[in-house]
Amino acid sequence: MAGSEGEALTNPERRDAITRLLVEHDSVTVRNLAKRFNVSAMTIHRDLDALESIGVLRKVRGGATAQPTALYESSLTFRLGQLPEVKRRIAELAAERVKPGASVALDDSTTTLALLPFLAEIGQLTVVTYFASVIEEIARLAPDTMELVVVGGTYSHKYHAFVGVLAEKQLMELSVDHSFVSVSSVDVERGTFHQEPDQAALKRTLVRIARDSTLMVDATKFRSSALHRVVALSEFDAVYVDDSTSAEIVRRLRQGKTEVHVARGSTSSGERAAAS
Repeated sequence: MAGSEGEALTNPERRDAITRLLVEHDSVTVRNLAKRFNVSAMTIHRDLDALESIGVLRKVRGGATAQPTALYESSLTFRLGQLPEVKRRIAELAAERVKPGASVALDDSTTTLALLPFLAEIGQLTVVTYFASVIEEIARLAPDTMELVVVGGTYSHKYHAFVGVLAEKQLMELSVDHSFVSVSSVDVERGTFHQEPDQAALKRTLVRIARDSTLMVDATKFRSSALHRVVALSEFDAVYVDDSTSAEIVRRLRQGKTEVHVARGSTSSGERAAAS
């Protein structure tokens, strides 16, 4: 029942439930939420304000709406819960590019975060990052076998990462064997995009300091939009997608010079598609 559900939920739990409703229905109203959770309209307004402040939704008159890329992608908590198995499959396949002793630069995406268990198995790597979650995961998974180079800058609570001009300048002084990047949106003709300029600039820099740069994106990125261009697809050495990506998109990707690999769900180590 709605009443018992509302009484049982804490503020964070209710806000998580509102987020899930937005994902399913694209919009919510204050009246329906108040009825569903048996709380006042004022409480719902506070919930929506809190979720808007971390980029999960946009408040409108009488409720809130969901904007798939620009809002959801900016919430780390939300992103961590999206398509974890798909991201794991893409990451497992992409990790095959890395050999022991290599240097690897990782961006602040949860898709690249999924690489870490596979990189930990390789061992003896140097990892460059500005993403605090990568730092935390390496400390947990492989503190003795992976050397960590942390790029500093202005800390972003929204992204749990260090951003800005200082971070970009530090990255530009480095040269790495591999970089792994994910983005908010991909347009086969126009390239890759992110919703905020600081993140776009750092991802662009990662691509350009690596001898081998890899883009990892699931099928939803081809249906999303974002404002700031990162780089053209041709600047990547390889693109990894999942097997729910349409055959037409894969065909168009393979018309360029960049390698294209499709992570399949039926194999334990992924299945490499023929490079273009």
